[in-house]
Amino acid sequence: MLTDLLVIDGRMGRARYARITLLSMLLMTFGSMMLLFPWVMSMANGVELVPLGMSSFFALVLLALGLWMAVASSIRRMHDLGWSALWLLPCLVPVELVAIPALVVLTILLSFVRGADGENGYGPDPLAG
Repeated sequence: MLTDLLVIDGRMGRARYARITLLSMLLMTFGSMMLLFPWVMSMANGVELVPLGMSSFFALVLLALGLWMAVASSIRRMHDLGWSALWLLPCLVPVELVAIPALVVLTILLSFVRGADGENGYGPDPLAG
């Protein structure tokens, strides 16, 4: 079941997409807090160098895992709609005027548009089983 969170093959329904997206956001938030907390505490206490060590390693692991889960679930959700994963490319453009609106529009579409009925080129209907 855990590997199901990391694969990009197949399709995913809206409810499962919402749950995995929430979990990935929680992981990325916790990882960000683990990275920022030692730095903020060192700035508040006047210490210039804080040994981050394992804290930074685990924070980066959480960030990477959360990001991969979000991308993988988005790809599988797009497959449920019959779309190619290439629709994620506008989200990678390093210009905020393109990436942020693309991310918002895709998130709304992936969250609320019903998937294709029956089997499509990406696999069987997740609601059929």
